Amino acid sequence: MSATASPYEVLGFDALRERPGIGVSSAQPDGPWHLPWHRLSTTEAARPRAELFAGDYEFHTSGSTGDPVRRILPGTRLRADAEQLARLLAPYAPEAIVSFAPPRHAYGASATMMLPAVTGLPVWFWPSFDCPPPPVAARRVAFVAIPWTFRILTRYPQWTVAFEQLTVLHSSAELPPEASRFQGDARTTMIEVLGSTETSAVAYRSGWDAAGAWTLFDDVTFAGAHTAEEAPLTVSSPRLSALADGSHPDSHEMDDLIRRLDDRRFSRTGRRAHLVKINGVRHDLNGIAARLRAALPGADVACVRAADQLRGETYDVFVAGGGPLTADGVRATARGLGATPRDVRLVDRIPRSSLGKLLAGPEASA
Repeated sequence: MSATASPYEVLGFDALRERPGIGVSSAQPDGPWHLPWHRLSTTEAARPRAELFAGDYEFHTSGSTGDPVRRILPGTRLRADAEQLARLLAPYAPEAIVSFAPPRHAYGASATMMLPAVTGLPVWFWPSFDCPPPPVAARRVAFVAIPWTFRILTRYPQWTVAFEQLTVLHSSAELPPEASRFQGDARTTMIEVLGSTETSAVAYRSGWDAAGAWTLFDDVTFAGAHTAEEAPLTVSSPRLSALADGSHPDSHEMDDLIRRLDDRRFSRTGRRAHLVKINGVRHDLNGIAARLRAALPGADVACVRAADQLRGETYDVFVAGGGPLTADGVRATARGLGATPRDVRLVDRIPRSSLGKLLAGPEASA
């Protein structure tokens, strides 16, 4: 593809905080763009880097309760995140970055915006299936991936075959089936990163072993007493997000369930049952169900985790009662809450205990 035919707009460096933007201020919808950091001298790059790092950026996250929480993350923290990611990539010497993670999310802010600024590498943002590959001339490329990245890449084998080294930096989520196509490719290295908006990146692992151990980043430690039992991952780090009152917590309990292996490593057994991670963003199914019930008076709603070949994991919605409803109408309501379900089913009843807990799969009553 010639440079003149590329849909990837070359952005200027004079107002990066506004365009493409970071956090809730990022451009919507996200179009393809390119930032050629490699063309700037050290002196020329100093000002846009300083402006990026000096900013404070607003993000919205569901946290562990499902209620949207506003978080203000300083650019210095996002830069520290990016510096940790840069150390992971350094052994593979990438010459360019291709990112699929939008900077409106904390992961994308660190990896799509700050990582290229820290490393001086050119970055292309590839936003969607209907967008062609970027015109990357480099031979060694780092991909900032989310689950649907792999399906996109499998559509362009002639593009990926041109690279000497592919390093995939993947936000922790279940890998979709398409990822296995890269597993046997000696050119491809998989690096998974575990974190959240509240904690930033806390741990990493390399390779394709789904049961492989995770290692804490060098500025992260376990918090709480050491136990051999399964327990929530609780960490301390200077990169923890400030609380709503501006104070900084000593530790944070994450949604991930783990077993500690030693002072730096752990095995991850999963996430709390009501949470799913879709395209790198965590969603609380109980919170979505509660907001759907509020939007659908008289209806009982259950959101149930489901596997998805494209996104790794997703959810289905079951609705009972509530008057004349349609599946398309419920889906549109759920989409307005920020997470589109895989399927919507209208059922006669949703079996629950006396405490309101889901007793069995609602599909049995469909």
